[in-house]
Amino acid sequence: MTNERPPSKNPWVTMNPYQRAGGIVLIVIGAVWFLQGIGVAKGSVMTGSTLWGILGAIFFAAGALLLWHKPKPPADSSADASDEG
Repeated sequence: MTNERPPSKNPWVTMNPYQRAGGIVLIVIGAVWFLQGIGVAKGSVMTGSTLWGILGAIFFAAGALLLWHKPKPPADSSADASDEG
């Protein structure tokens, strides 16, 4: 009897670590830029600039989509080979 655990079905655990890190970085950068763009975070040239508010929202959404995206399992190539005959 072995004490091996079954593979996790949690997408956060099975997600590519680079995808997870990229999503988190995009969300943090997007949030900072958005808050600077709408004038909440002060002390920067970006403060109060609509461009940075829009770019921040886009980066935040891209990071959220990257974290939300669940990669599909690879297609079974053996089924395609049996159709050729």
